[in-house]
Amino acid sequence: MTILTTRAALNAVLRSELKRHRETVFLGETTRDGGAAGVGIGLYEQFGPDQVIETPVSENGFFGAALGLALAGFRPIVECYSADFLLVVANEIINDFPKWRQQQARPGALPITVRGCMGANRGLGPEHSQCMESYLHHAPGLTVVVPGSPADAAGLLRAAIQSPEPTVFLEHRRLYDVVGEVPEDEDFVLPLGKGYVVRRGRDVTVVAWAWMRQEAELAATTLEAEGISIEIIDPRTISPMDFDLIKSSVQRTGILVVAEEAPLTGSVGAEILARVMESSRDGKYRATRVAMPNAIHPYSSTMEREILPDAKAICDAVRELTRSTQSKPVIAHNAAVN
Repeated sequence: MTILTTRAALNAVLRSELKRHRETVFLGETTRDGGAAGVGIGLYEQFGPDQVIETPVSENGFFGAALGLALAGFRPIVECYSADFLLVVANEIINDFPKWRQQQARPGALPITVRGCMGANRGLGPEHSQCMESYLHHAPGLTVVVPGSPADAAGLLRAAIQSPEPTVFLEHRRLYDVVGEVPEDEDFVLPLGKGYVVRRGRDVTVVAWAWMRQEAELAATTLEAEGISIEIIDPRTISPMDFDLIKSSVQRTGILVVAEEAPLTGSVGAEILARVMESSRDGKYRATRVAMPNAIHPYSSTMEREILPDAKAICDAVRELTRSTQSKPVIAHNAAVN
C-alpha cells in the first residue's frame, strides 16, 4: 500500500495503462499541460504526441474521434474538461457509444473511457458544478462509474480502461485532494457493477457515492455517538447498479437513506428507492433521500453551501426515520433544506 491523493492515484493508473498498451491513447483539450485538475501531469512528456493528444476545444470533434479510434482497434481515454459539458456531446455518449454495435451490426469490443470532473467546489457556477450521473444512468449499454475514495478511483479507472464496453468515469472535484491508501500493484482492479460496504451497521442503510460517501462517513460517526448504527454502501458503479447488495442491507435494517449531490427530481436516488420498495413484500421499509433541491448552482460559494446536501442533512434524515414508531411509505423530500 502507498498513501496517495485521488489525483495522484488516477495519474498513476493512466501512466501504467498507457505504458501497458501502445494502443491506449489519452486525448482532451489540455492534455499537454496535465489535463483537467492536473490528473494528466507528466503524461505528455513520458508518452509523447502519439499517445497523449491535445485536441481543439471542440467536444463533438474529439469525442467522434474517440469512437473512430475504438473502431480502429485503439483504447481511447477521452477527457472532458468539465463533466458538465458532456451534455454538448450527449448524442455521441448516449446515441453512438452504447448503441453503435447494435445499430451497425458490428459485434465486438468498443473500449472507450470518458473521464470528467464534476461536482460543486467553491462556487464554480451553473456550468462547472453539476453532478452528471442522473443524466447518464438512463442510457442502456453505458457503464457509469463514480468512485468515492483514492483506492476506488485507482481500481475502477483501471477496470474502465480495460473494459470492452463504453464507460463514463466521473470524478468529484472535492475528492482530488482526499488522501488514502492505494494498492501499489499495477494489476489492481475493482469489478465494475459491484458495490462496497464502507461501514457495517444494524439500524439504518445509507447509500452514498462520490463526495457524499465522505459526508455519510462523517454522519455515521455523529450518529454513532447517539446510539444509531449506520451501514454505508457505496455502489461505486451507478450503471449497472448493485441493487442486490443494497436490498440485502435494507432487509436487515428496514430503513434506507440515499444521499446524493444531484438535484432531487429524476435522480439516481429515486431509482434506488423505487427498486428497494418494489422488493418489499410487506411494505415495512421506511425510506427517504437527501439531495440538492431543483435549483441552478449559484456562483456564490456562500449560497451554494445553502443548497448542497451534507453530513448534517444525512443525520437529520436518519433521525427523522428512526424516531418514527410506525412503518411509512417512501418519503421523497429534500432533507438538505427541509
